[in-house]
Amino acid sequence: IRGTHFFILNKESAEAKSAIISDIDVKDTINELHLSGSRITLITTSYTPLKTAAASSPMFSATATRVYNYDVSNPVTPVQLSRFDFPGTLQGTRRINSTIYVIVNYRIDLPSPVYASNFYQPINSFSMEAYNLAGAQASAENLKRIEALTLGEMLPTYSQTLYTAGKAGATTVAPVVNSSDIYIPEPANGTDMSLVISLDNSKAEPVVTSSGVISSWCQIYMSPASLYLASSNNWAWIEPVQGRAQATKSPEPSTALHKFALADGGGKPVYKGSGIVPGWVNNQFSMGEYNGYLRVGTTRGGWWGEGTSNRLAILNEQGGNLVETGKIEGLAKGEKIYSMRFDRDRGYMVTFRQTDPLFTFDLSDPVNPIKAGELKVNGFATYIHLVGQDNNQLLTIGPSADDTGRVTGNKLQLFDVTNISKPEVISTCPLGEGLSGALYDHHAFLYFKQADSGSGLLAIPYYSYYTNAASGTYSSGLWIFDVNATGISKRGEIQAKAVSNGYGLYADTVDRSLIIDSNIYAIAHRTVTVADIATLDIKNTVNLPESYEYYIFYGQVGGVTAATAL
Repeated sequence: IRGTHFFILNKESAEAKSAIISDIDVKDTINELHLSGSRITLITTSYTPLKTAAASSPMFSATATRVYNYDVSNPVTPVQLSRFDFPGTLQGTRRINSTIYVIVNYRIDLPSPVYASNFYQPINSFSMEAYNLAGAQASAENLKRIEALTLGEMLPTYSQTLYTAGKAGATTVAPVVNSSDIYIPEPANGTDMSLVISLDNSKAEPVVTSSGVISSWCQIYMSPASLYLASSNNWAWIEPVQGRAQATKSPEPSTALHKFALADGGGKPVYKGSGIVPGWVNNQFSMGEYNGYLRVGTTRGGWWGEGTSNRLAILNEQGGNLVETGKIEGLAKGEKIYSMRFDRDRGYMVTFRQTDPLFTFDLSDPVNPIKAGELKVNGFATYIHLVGQDNNQLLTIGPSADDTGRVTGNKLQLFDVTNISKPEVISTCPLGEGLSGALYDHHAFLYFKQADSGSGLLAIPYYSYYTNAASGTYSSGLWIFDVNATGISKRGEIQAKAVSNGYGLYADTVDRSLIIDSNIYAIAHRTVTVADIATLDIKNTVNLPESYEYYIFYGQVGGVTAATAL
């Protein structure tokens, strides 16, 4: 995908002109893509102009999340199967088999609300007293309008359009969630609604089910059995706001956690309970579920970073609540979490201020979690990948630093965690100054494990700041590394083609990579470079249309590679 376009490339094509065999413009910005068998699901964001009662021209735009299903069994002519328009702003999606879970943030709003300005009539000069009175009148009028609404009128709706032989049928409209499936938890943290929508594509007519919880913007973590939403109160109290006085000092953020059970590894999401943990969550890898227990790492401290420390909590569903069964507090005071990873009854945490403590945890007893080990190295990791036999090694990427904590570039590191009490550094591979998408997006981190072996191949895009004679500005390419039990070694680079922006040549920026058979693909903004995976010899470079901006490959359909636009 790129922009509003979805296209398919033939992986066997020898000529650049024939590489793109299908190009579809859905007219909406495509955010995510899922490939299941011969079905492609596109998730997009759409902005619909709204009109007020007093004006015929659009005043602002409401966000909607659209889902398109296509049959790509014949990749030359993809056939649209269905389209769904859901209310709200996309927070993320997940997939289990043929079921797509779409999580959106829906702002509950009163139709045609009134404001203080509707009642305030300035006389000669501004009057705060009169404006406050106008605000009270507006509140009273809005409450009156709310009381006049039925519950059904307040529930959002979605539309569904099914296609036959690519032609649209009648559009149907239905509530996106039933009132009995909306929950207001004790630890409420906002006035928006997080909707978890299940779209089962296993049938010719996809089945939509959903649940909702009153919450704010969320981080998403999903296991095969459960889906969790973690919402930090960066803008309001977790507890109900009514009756709360303004804090006299920087308050401590908290995170509300909401659990949904997934029936039989798919199907309708069922709300199970909520809980609160102090601090804020770094990203989805700070959460993990094992044997029904949720483990979550957070950084504590005031909103402005005062008195930071870190904690790890284990929670279990009890009586409709997520209750802490065990915790470890006070980790790495003055620092914050940069990366985490959970693996069955183990946990790993990296924090940083001057040096990088890698903490290892024994989580086998959910009532009594133990900090098993600690290893300090310079720099820190922003992403942790589990590798080796039985995940006995950690492969990380992150900034390198000197003894004072000054960042000096980036590095890869390999750790041995066979003995969880004594983690050890196996290998450090400096990357030098530059930037990689793998530092902040795990989709750019491609690790290909060799069959029946503890070794593998790592591919990451890397942009070097040093001037490159071939490209004229900087070096951009796909860097390839061999990883085994003894360390990390760089195999080579697949340099991106130099392209022109009208002001001179520059190295095309590589974003992603993909391995198919014996080939590795370096996907850049305007080119795709194909190389032999063993020798890294370039076989072909495909030029992409300049009207697009980014490409990402996602898999194969009928001998061709499906890709989407960013």
